[in-house]
Amino acid sequence: MKTDSWQQQLKNRLTTLQEICELNGLPCPQGSDVSQISMRMFVTPYYASLIEKADHSDPIFAMTVPSPEEIKNEQNSCDPLEEEKFMPVPGLIRRYHDRAVYTATLNCASRCRHCTRRWQIIKNACSSWRETLPKVLDYLKDHPEIEEIIISGGDPLTLPDDEILEIISSFKKQGVKILRLGTRMPVTCPMRITDDLCQKMKAFSPIWIQTHFNHPKEVTEEAKEALGKLADSGFPINNQTVLLKGVNDNTETLEKLFRLLVINRVRPYYLFQCDKIPGTEHFWTPLETGLKIMKELRERLSGIAIPTFIVDRPALDGKVPLSYATSKENEIVFSEI
Repeated sequence: MKTDSWQQQLKNRLTTLQEICELNGLPCPQGSDVSQISMRMFVTPYYASLIEKADHSDPIFAMTVPSPEEIKNEQNSCDPLEEEKFMPVPGLIRRYHDRAVYTATLNCASRCRHCTRRWQIIKNACSSWRETLPKVLDYLKDHPEIEEIIISGGDPLTLPDDEILEIISSFKKQGVKILRLGTRMPVTCPMRITDDLCQKMKAFSPIWIQTHFNHPKEVTEEAKEALGKLADSGFPINNQTVLLKGVNDNTETLEKLFRLLVINRVRPYYLFQCDKIPGTEHFWTPLETGLKIMKELRERLSGIAIPTFIVDRPALDGKVPLSYATSKENEIVFSEI
C-alpha cells in the first residue's frame, strides 16, 4: 500500500471510519457514522495507516475524522478570514501589496478537519484553474507590483504534472519573480513527490515549497524521502504548523517535530494560532498556551528550529507575529514592533 503510486492513493481514498478501522485492524467505535457531514471526510490509505487508535486522542485520527463538535457547529460555516473580500478576480486572494495567493484547486489528498477554507469546500466556491487562470494573468498584467504568487488550494499537487507545470510556466511568463507552492503531499501522500516532477519543476526555479507538518508521527520514512527529493532538487522548504488542541499543543511534541524537520532540511516557518473557523472550535487553544510553548521552545531549540508564532487578523493587518503580543483574558494585546 505504501508503495502505491500517488494516483492509486488518490483513487483509493477512504471515506468512512469503518474503512479506516478495517485497514488498521482496529475496533470501530459505535455511533460513528460521518457520512452526513457537509465537509466530506476522505484520506489516503497511506495517511490513514498512521492511525494507531480509533479515537480523537490519536493525533492523525483527530486531524482526519470529524468529531461530534465539528458536526454540531459546521452549519455556521462562513468566511471568517474574509478571503472573498480580498478577491479582485476569482481564484486570486490579494491581501498584500506585492504578493497574492492563487487557489488552483480545492481538491486535496486527505482532508484536514481544521481546514481554513472549509467554507469554500462546503459551498464548492472554486472554479477550475483553466477558467480562473486567464483572468488572474490579465489582472497581474495590470498590476506589475505583484512579484510573488503562492500557488495554493486545496493542494495544487493533486493536479497532474502537465497541469501544475502549465500553471507554474504561465506565472513565470507573466513576469512573477517568486513562486511558492503550498502542498501537504509530503505529509499525506509522499509518493506524489517523484523524481520526474522535481526535475520538471526545477526548470522554473526558484520555487519555494510550503508544506504542512503538524505532528512528529507525520515525519515517516516515506515523508523524509519526499522531502529529500525536494531539497536535493534545490527547492527551499518551509513548514507551516497549526497549533491544535489535543494534537500538538505542548512543548515536547512541537520540539520533536521541529527538530525532525530541521534534520530533513525543512525550516519551521510559521506556527499558526488556529483560525477561528466554525466547526474547528475543538481545536482552538488559549493564547496563553501558544505563548508559553514559544517561550519554552526558545529555551530548548536553536534559532533555525523556531517558527514565528502567528495570528491572522484579516480585517486589519493580516498575519501578525505573536512575539509582539501578550495575552489578557485570552484576548491578544499587541505592542508596537
